[in-house]
Amino acid sequence: MSSNLLDSGDNELAIGDLGPLAWVLEELRKSLDGATKAMRRFVRDAEMARGADLTELDASHLRIARQQLHQAVGALEMVGLEAPAKFVRAMETLAQKFVQRPEQCSDDAANAMERASFALTEYLDGVIKGKSASSVALFPQYKVLLEMAGAERIHPADLWPPAWQWIPVQVPEGVEPHTAGPQVRREMDHAVLRLVKYGEKEAALRLLQVSLGLAAAAQSIEERTFWMVCGAYFEGMSQDLFDSDIYTKRAASRILQQYVALTKGQAAVSER
Repeated sequence: MSSNLLDSGDNELAIGDLGPLAWVLEELRKSLDGATKAMRRFVRDAEMARGADLTELDASHLRIARQQLHQAVGALEMVGLEAPAKFVRAMETLAQKFVQRPEQCSDDAANAMERASFALTEYLDGVIKGKSASSVALFPQYKVLLEMAGAERIHPADLWPPAWQWIPVQVPEGVEPHTAGPQVRREMDHAVLRLVKYGEKEAALRLLQVSLGLAAAAQSIEERTFWMVCGAYFEGMSQDLFDSDIYTKRAASRILQQYVALTKGQAAVSER
């Protein structure tokens, strides 16, 4: 949450700072293309060796792919593009897995790598051209890569670049403060259950009002801002602005967990 986000999406480089990206983009494109081709060569060789022990196949093409991706990560980090670097690091992680377990490398994996490469270069081309773009839009491909790699944590926030910063958010006039207590806890428990299990808009609207009330009663900027963000989230849910997927459902549950922590005297609000 930052007060100095770019006007055009959340690109990490301002328009006047695109020189370094333009400088590395062509080399990055070559590295991604080389990695994809190397993985496809391995898959082709594996197909030709069908019936043989795949663990004995020459994994040199996979090592080349991993090295190409490692170089791409370094180039992106060098120009300060942390979210795209993290995206390519997911590609590298998957390539490393196949270096260790070549028998698990498949045509589907090569296709996933290729789609990821296209998505990243399209995003970076948009950044160069000044288009409104968000690195979070890369999440669908990022998710596939990490699922194939067997990652424990996969979350859209991993690709959100702005540095975290608490800023004050004004509570609308006329909102009645809600004092945290058993009654509010019961209301939230019930509404979160209805929202997560059935996607009820009425439950989301009720949670919006509870969040605004808690924001009005908050004593710190962190807590007030947290509840205002929660209110915006529940309002979005009530208007079907978010997909009802595992991530939106987890967000509702974690808001409830944060409420419980605050009522137990834990003053700090989790930035995550």
